[in-house]
Amino acid sequence: MQDTNPIPWKHKALFWMILAAFSTFFAEVFSGADMFPFFHAWGLLVVVPLYGLHILVLAHLVYLTPRPRFPSLIFAGMLFGLYEAYLTKVLWEPPWGAALIIGGVAPIETLVLVLWWHAWFSFIIPLLIAEKLFTRSRALGQSLPGAVGRLLNSRRGLVGLVIFGGVFQSINSPSADQSLLSGLSTTAVLLGLVLVWQRVTRDRTYTMPELLPDKKEFRLLLIPTALLYLIMGVVMRPEAVPGLVGQGLIWLLYALSFFLLWQSLKPGSKPQNGPRTPVSEKFPDGFWLVLAGVFPLAAVSGELLLAPVAEPLALASWFGGILFSLIMFARAVQLTFQKPSPSKKENYA
Repeated sequence: MQDTNPIPWKHKALFWMILAAFSTFFAEVFSGADMFPFFHAWGLLVVVPLYGLHILVLAHLVYLTPRPRFPSLIFAGMLFGLYEAYLTKVLWEPPWGAALIIGGVAPIETLVLVLWWHAWFSFIIPLLIAEKLFTRSRALGQSLPGAVGRLLNSRRGLVGLVIFGGVFQSINSPSADQSLLSGLSTTAVLLGLVLVWQRVTRDRTYTMPELLPDKKEFRLLLIPTALLYLIMGVVMRPEAVPGLVGQGLIWLLYALSFFLLWQSLKPGSKPQNGPRTPVSEKFPDGFWLVLAGVFPLAAVSGELLLAPVAEPLALASWFGGILFSLIMFARAVQLTFQKPSPSKKENYA
Protein backbone atom coordinates (compact mmCIF):
# COMPACT_ATOMS: atom_id res chain seq x y z
CA MET A 1 0.00 0.00 0.00
CA GLN A 2 1.53 3.28 -1.10
CA ASP A 3 1.70 6.31 1.14
CA THR A 4 1.52 8.88 -1.67
CA ASN A 5 -2.01 9.02 -3.04
CA PRO A 6 -3.44 11.40 -5.66
CA ILE A 7 -7.01 10.72 -4.56
CA PRO A 8 -8.88 13.83 -3.36
CA TRP A 9 -9.20 13.75 0.41
CA LYS A 10 -12.98 14.20 0.25
CA HIS A 11 -13.23 10.98 -1.79
CA LYS A 12 -11.29 8.99 0.79
CA ALA A 13 -13.21 10.52 3.69
CA LEU A 14 -16.52 9.70 2.01
CA PHE A 15 -15.41 6.12 1.38
CA TRP A 16 -14.38 5.76 5.02
CA MET A 17 -17.80 7.04 6.08
CA ILE A 18 -19.48 4.54 3.76
CA LEU A 19 -17.40 1.66 5.11
CA ALA A 20 -18.35 2.66 8.66
CA ALA A 21 -22.03 2.74 7.69
CA PHE A 22 -21.86 -0.62 5.92
CA SER A 23 -20.10 -2.29 8.84
CA THR A 24 -22.64 -0.85 11.27
CA PHE A 25 -25.56 -1.94 9.10
CA PHE A 26 -24.48 -5.55 8.61
CA ALA A 27 -23.47 -5.96 12.27
CA GLU A 28 -26.04 -3.98 14.22
CA VAL A 29 -29.11 -3.77 11.98
CA PHE A 30 -28.87 -7.39 10.79
CA SER A 31 -28.64 -8.60 14.37
CA GLY A 32 -31.37 -6.30 15.67
CA ALA A 33 -28.99 -5.10 18.39
CA ASP A 34 -29.53 -1.54 17.17
CA MET A 35 -32.23 -1.24 14.52
CA PHE A 36 -31.78 2.53 13.99
CA PRO A 37 -28.05 3.27 14.48
CA PHE A 38 -28.06 6.21 12.03
CA PHE A 39 -30.89 8.04 13.79
CA HIS A 40 -29.81 8.67 17.39
CA ALA A 41 -26.87 10.32 19.11
CA TRP A 42 -25.33 7.15 20.60
CA GLY A 43 -25.35 5.49 17.20
CA LEU A 44 -23.81 8.43 15.35
CA LEU A 45 -21.28 9.41 18.02
CA VAL A 46 -20.24 5.97 19.32
CA VAL A 47 -21.56 2.97 17.34
CA VAL A 48 -20.75 4.12 13.80
CA PRO A 49 -17.28 5.49 14.74
CA LEU A 50 -16.56 2.25 16.61
CA TYR A 51 -17.26 0.14 13.54
CA GLY A 52 -15.61 2.63 11.22
CA LEU A 53 -12.34 2.79 13.15
CA HIS A 54 -12.11 -0.99 13.46
CA ILE A 55 -12.79 -1.77 9.81
CA LEU A 56 -10.38 0.92 8.57
CA VAL A 57 -7.51 0.02 10.90
CA LEU A 58 -7.83 -3.73 10.34
CA ALA A 59 -8.40 -3.43 6.58
CA HIS A 60 -5.14 -1.49 6.35
CA LEU A 61 -3.34 -4.44 7.92
CA VAL A 62 -5.03 -6.96 5.63
CA TYR A 63 -3.98 -4.98 2.56
CA LEU A 64 -0.32 -4.88 3.56
CA THR A 65 0.09 -7.82 1.16
CA PRO A 66 -0.25 -7.30 -2.62
CA ARG A 67 -3.72 -8.83 -2.46
CA PRO A 68 -5.82 -9.66 0.62
CA ARG A 69 -5.63 -13.22 1.86
CA PHE A 70 -8.49 -15.21 3.26
CA PRO A 71 -6.65 -16.15 6.48
CA SER A 72 -5.77 -12.51 7.10
CA LEU A 73 -9.42 -11.54 6.72
CA ILE A 74 -10.48 -14.17 9.26
CA PHE A 75 -7.83 -13.29 11.85
CA ALA A 76 -8.36 -9.52 11.48
CA GLY A 77 -12.10 -10.14 11.85
CA MET A 78 -11.43 -11.97 15.10
CA LEU A 79 -9.53 -8.95 16.40
CA PHE A 80 -12.53 -6.85 15.41
CA GLY A 81 -14.86 -9.07 17.44
CA LEU A 82 -12.71 -8.91 20.55
CA TYR A 83 -13.89 -5.36 21.16
CA GLU A 84 -16.86 -7.09 22.79
CA ALA A 85 -14.59 -7.72 25.79
CA TYR A 86 -13.14 -4.45 27.05
CA LEU A 87 -15.62 -2.13 25.34
CA THR A 88 -19.03 -3.76 25.84
CA LYS A 89 -18.00 -6.51 28.33
CA VAL A 90 -20.35 -8.90 26.51
CA LEU A 91 -17.73 -11.66 26.30
CA TRP A 92 -17.54 -11.63 30.10
CA GLU A 93 -21.10 -10.84 31.16
CA PRO A 94 -23.73 -10.77 28.38
CA PRO A 95 -26.62 -8.42 29.30
CA TRP A 96 -29.10 -11.16 28.34
CA GLY A 97 -27.47 -13.64 30.72
CA ALA A 98 -25.06 -16.34 29.59
CA ALA A 99 -26.05 -20.00 29.80
CA LEU A 100 -22.42 -20.91 30.45
CA ILE A 101 -19.45 -19.08 32.01
CA ILE A 102 -16.00 -20.70 32.10
CA GLY A 103 -13.12 -18.91 33.79
CA GLY A 104 -15.05 -15.65 33.72
CA VAL A 105 -15.67 -15.84 29.94
CA ALA A 106 -18.90 -16.72 28.11
CA PRO A 107 -17.64 -19.32 25.57
CA ILE A 108 -20.75 -19.50 23.37
CA GLU A 109 -21.02 -15.73 23.01
CA THR A 110 -17.28 -15.55 22.36
CA LEU A 111 -17.50 -18.09 19.54
CA VAL A 112 -20.56 -16.41 18.03
CA LEU A 113 -19.32 -12.83 18.21
CA VAL A 114 -15.58 -13.21 17.64
CA LEU A 115 -15.34 -16.06 15.12
CA TRP A 116 -18.62 -15.60 13.30
CA TRP A 117 -20.61 -12.40 13.58
CA HIS A 118 -17.97 -9.69 13.70
CA ALA A 119 -15.44 -11.52 11.53
CA TRP A 120 -17.99 -11.89 8.74
CA PHE A 121 -20.76 -9.32 9.18
CA SER A 122 -18.72 -6.47 10.64
CA PHE A 123 -15.59 -6.97 8.54
CA ILE A 124 -15.46 -9.35 5.57
CA ILE A 125 -18.93 -8.77 4.09
CA PRO A 126 -18.87 -4.93 4.30
CA LEU A 127 -15.45 -4.92 2.63
CA LEU A 128 -16.66 -7.29 -0.07
CA ILE A 129 -19.76 -5.18 -0.81
CA ALA A 130 -17.69 -1.98 -0.83
CA GLU A 131 -15.20 -3.57 -3.22
CA LYS A 132 -17.98 -4.49 -5.64
CA LEU A 133 -19.85 -1.18 -5.38
CA PHE A 134 -17.12 1.42 -5.25
CA THR A 135 -13.86 0.05 -6.65
CA ARG A 136 -12.41 -1.68 -9.67
CA SER A 137 -10.66 -4.16 -7.37
CA ARG A 138 -11.78 -7.79 -7.23
CA ALA A 139 -8.99 -9.29 -5.12
CA LEU A 140 -10.97 -9.62 -1.89
CA GLY A 141 -13.75 -11.48 -3.64
CA GLN A 142 -11.17 -13.74 -5.23
CA SER A 143 -9.65 -14.56 -1.85
CA LEU A 144 -12.81 -16.21 -0.50
CA PRO A 145 -12.44 -19.98 -0.88
CA GLY A 146 -14.60 -22.62 -2.50
CA ALA A 147 -18.37 -22.65 -2.17
CA VAL A 148 -18.34 -19.65 0.19
CA GLY A 149 -16.53 -17.55 -2.40
CA ARG A 150 -18.79 -18.64 -5.22
CA LEU A 151 -21.89 -17.91 -3.14
CA LEU A 152 -20.88 -14.47 -1.89
CA ASN A 153 -19.72 -13.44 -5.36
CA SER A 154 -23.09 -14.29 -6.91
CA ARG A 155 -26.37 -12.41 -7.04
CA ARG A 156 -28.18 -15.40 -5.60
CA GLY A 157 -25.77 -15.55 -2.67
CA LEU A 158 -26.13 -11.87 -1.83
CA VAL A 159 -29.92 -12.05 -2.04
CA GLY A 160 -29.78 -15.04 0.33
CA LEU A 161 -27.49 -13.10 2.65
CA VAL A 162 -29.91 -10.17 2.81
CA ILE A 163 -32.87 -12.50 3.40
CA PHE A 164 -30.95 -14.13 6.25
CA GLY A 165 -30.22 -10.67 7.70
CA GLY A 166 -33.86 -9.69 7.59
CA VAL A 167 -35.04 -12.91 9.19
CA PHE A 168 -32.29 -12.75 11.83
CA GLN A 169 -33.27 -9.18 12.69
CA SER A 170 -36.89 -10.24 13.11
CA ILE A 171 -35.85 -12.52 15.99
CA ASN A 172 -34.87 -9.47 18.07
CA SER A 173 -37.36 -7.01 16.64
CA PRO A 174 -40.22 -5.87 18.92
CA SER A 175 -42.77 -5.66 16.09
CA ALA A 176 -43.33 -5.89 12.35
CA ASP A 177 -43.78 -2.11 12.21
CA GLN A 178 -40.34 -1.60 13.73
CA SER A 179 -38.80 -4.11 11.32
CA LEU A 180 -40.34 -2.33 8.34
CA LEU A 181 -39.30 1.12 9.54
CA SER A 182 -35.79 -0.09 10.36
CA GLY A 183 -35.36 -1.80 7.01
CA LEU A 184 -36.63 1.14 4.95
CA SER A 185 -34.77 3.85 6.88
CA THR A 186 -31.38 2.20 7.21
CA THR A 187 -31.23 0.98 3.61
CA ALA A 188 -32.29 4.48 2.53
CA VAL A 189 -29.23 5.86 4.32
CA LEU A 190 -26.96 3.37 2.54
CA LEU A 191 -28.51 4.08 -0.85
CA GLY A 192 -28.16 7.80 -0.17
CA LEU A 193 -24.46 7.34 0.50
CA VAL A 194 -24.10 5.40 -2.75
CA LEU A 195 -25.76 8.24 -4.67
CA VAL A 196 -23.55 10.82 -2.96
CA TRP A 197 -20.49 8.75 -3.88
CA GLN A 198 -21.53 8.61 -7.53
CA ARG A 199 -22.14 12.36 -7.60
CA VAL A 200 -18.91 13.30 -5.80
CA THR A 201 -16.55 10.97 -7.65
CA ARG A 202 -18.21 11.50 -11.06
CA ASP A 203 -17.38 8.00 -12.29
CA ARG A 204 -13.73 8.13 -11.23
CA THR A 205 -12.65 4.61 -10.27
CA TYR A 206 -10.19 3.56 -7.61
CA THR A 207 -8.70 0.39 -6.22
CA MET A 208 -9.44 -0.68 -2.66
CA PRO A 209 -5.84 -0.08 -1.47
CA GLU A 210 -6.01 3.47 -2.83
CA LEU A 211 -9.13 4.23 -0.79
CA LEU A 212 -8.04 2.62 2.48
CA PRO A 213 -5.78 4.45 4.98
CA ASP A 214 -2.11 4.72 4.09
CA LYS A 215 0.58 4.28 6.74
CA LYS A 216 0.39 7.84 8.03
CA GLU A 217 -3.40 7.80 8.16
CA PHE A 218 -3.30 4.38 9.83
CA ARG A 219 -1.14 5.75 12.63
CA LEU A 220 -3.44 8.72 13.08
CA LEU A 221 -6.50 6.46 13.26
CA LEU A 222 -4.86 4.48 16.06
CA ILE A 223 -5.21 7.53 18.33
CA PRO A 224 -9.04 7.76 18.35
CA THR A 225 -9.22 3.96 18.41
CA ALA A 226 -7.09 3.86 21.56
CA LEU A 227 -9.15 6.67 23.12
CA LEU A 228 -12.34 4.76 22.34
CA TYR A 229 -11.02 1.69 24.16
CA LEU A 230 -9.84 3.77 27.09
CA ILE A 231 -13.07 5.73 27.56
CA MET A 232 -15.54 2.90 26.92
CA GLY A 233 -13.39 0.45 28.86
CA VAL A 234 -13.64 2.64 31.94
CA VAL A 235 -17.15 4.08 31.58
CA MET A 236 -19.23 1.26 30.11
CA ARG A 237 -20.25 -1.47 32.59
CA PRO A 238 -17.00 -1.47 34.61
CA GLU A 239 -18.60 -3.82 37.12
CA ALA A 240 -18.67 -6.56 34.44
CA VAL A 241 -14.86 -6.74 34.13
CA PRO A 242 -13.76 -10.05 35.68
CA GLY A 243 -10.61 -10.93 37.58
CA LEU A 244 -7.26 -11.87 36.10
CA VAL A 245 -8.40 -15.28 34.90
CA GLY A 246 -11.23 -13.92 32.77
CA GLN A 247 -9.10 -11.08 31.43
CA GLY A 248 -6.19 -13.45 30.87
CA LEU A 249 -8.28 -15.66 28.60
CA ILE A 250 -9.16 -12.63 26.48
CA TRP A 251 -5.49 -11.62 26.37
CA LEU A 252 -4.70 -15.11 25.10
CA LEU A 253 -7.30 -14.69 22.35
CA TYR A 254 -5.78 -11.34 21.42
CA ALA A 255 -2.29 -12.87 21.35
CA LEU A 256 -3.48 -15.82 19.23
CA SER A 257 -5.30 -13.54 16.77
CA PHE A 258 -2.33 -11.17 16.41
CA PHE A 259 0.08 -14.10 15.98
CA LEU A 260 -2.07 -15.75 13.32
CA LEU A 261 -2.60 -12.45 11.50
CA TRP A 262 1.15 -11.78 11.51
CA GLN A 263 1.84 -15.28 10.20
CA SER A 264 -0.76 -14.91 7.45
CA LEU A 265 0.82 -11.65 6.27
CA LYS A 266 4.33 -13.11 5.96
CA PRO A 267 5.62 -13.34 2.37
CA GLY A 268 5.86 -17.15 2.52
CA SER A 269 2.24 -17.61 3.57
CA LYS A 270 0.10 -19.21 0.90
CA PRO A 271 -3.23 -17.38 0.42
CA GLN A 272 -5.19 -20.13 -1.26
CA ASN A 273 -4.74 -23.69 -2.44
CA GLY A 274 -5.88 -24.52 -5.94
CA PRO A 275 -7.66 -22.42 -8.55
CA ARG A 276 -8.86 -18.95 -7.73
CA THR A 277 -12.53 -18.46 -6.83
CA PRO A 278 -14.59 -17.43 -9.87
CA VAL A 279 -15.72 -13.84 -9.40
CA SER A 280 -18.65 -12.19 -11.12
CA GLU A 281 -18.40 -8.85 -12.84
CA LYS A 282 -19.54 -5.72 -11.05
CA PHE A 283 -23.28 -5.97 -10.53
CA PRO A 284 -25.56 -3.45 -12.26
CA ASP A 285 -26.80 -0.53 -10.14
CA GLY A 286 -30.38 -1.81 -10.17
CA PHE A 287 -29.34 -4.97 -8.36
CA TRP A 288 -28.45 -3.00 -5.24
CA LEU A 289 -31.91 -1.47 -5.25
CA VAL A 290 -33.30 -5.00 -5.27
CA LEU A 291 -31.21 -5.89 -2.21
CA ALA A 292 -32.40 -2.74 -0.44
CA GLY A 293 -35.98 -3.79 -1.06
CA VAL A 294 -35.49 -7.42 -0.09
CA PHE A 295 -34.17 -6.65 3.40
CA PRO A 296 -37.25 -4.93 4.89
CA LEU A 297 -39.54 -7.48 3.23
CA ALA A 298 -37.55 -10.34 4.75
CA ALA A 299 -37.55 -8.66 8.18
CA VAL A 300 -41.31 -8.08 8.15
CA SER A 301 -42.01 -11.57 6.81
CA GLY A 302 -39.85 -13.09 9.51
CA GLU A 303 -41.67 -11.10 12.19
CA LEU A 304 -45.12 -12.10 10.90
CA LEU A 305 -44.49 -15.72 9.92
CA LEU A 306 -41.67 -16.99 12.12
CA ALA A 307 -42.45 -15.44 15.53
CA PRO A 308 -43.64 -18.79 17.00
CA VAL A 309 -40.28 -20.41 16.20
CA ALA A 310 -38.08 -17.39 16.95
CA GLU A 311 -36.22 -19.01 19.85
CA PRO A 312 -35.29 -22.29 18.12
CA LEU A 313 -34.46 -20.30 14.98
CA ALA A 314 -32.09 -18.12 16.99
CA LEU A 315 -30.40 -21.17 18.52
CA ALA A 316 -30.07 -22.83 15.12
CA SER A 317 -28.54 -19.64 13.71
CA TRP A 318 -26.07 -19.32 16.58
CA PHE A 319 -24.87 -22.90 16.49
CA GLY A 320 -24.91 -22.97 12.69
CA GLY A 321 -22.78 -19.83 12.75
CA ILE A 322 -20.39 -21.41 15.26
CA LEU A 323 -19.97 -24.52 13.09
CA PHE A 324 -19.44 -22.46 9.94
CA SER A 325 -16.94 -20.16 11.62
CA LEU A 326 -14.95 -23.04 13.11
CA ILE A 327 -14.67 -24.64 9.66
CA MET A 328 -13.55 -21.32 8.16
CA PHE A 329 -11.09 -20.75 11.01
CA ALA A 330 -9.59 -24.22 10.54
CA ARG A 331 -9.27 -23.55 6.79
CA ALA A 332 -7.57 -20.21 7.48
CA VAL A 333 -5.07 -21.82 9.86
CA GLN A 334 -4.38 -24.59 7.34
CA LEU A 335 -3.70 -22.07 4.56
CA THR A 336 -1.49 -19.97 6.84
CA PHE A 337 0.89 -22.78 7.72
CA GLN A 338 0.64 -24.77 4.49
CA LYS A 339 3.92 -24.69 2.61
CA PRO A 340 3.50 -23.33 -0.92
CA SER A 341 4.24 -25.70 -3.75
CA PRO A 342 7.61 -24.90 -5.38
CA SER A 343 6.00 -25.31 -8.79
CA LYS A 344 3.28 -22.71 -8.17
CA LYS A 345 3.72 -19.03 -7.45
CA GLU A 346 1.18 -16.60 -6.11
CA ASN A 347 -0.54 -14.57 -8.82
CA TYR A 348 -1.03 -10.95 -7.79
CA ALA A 349 -2.94 -9.81 -10.84
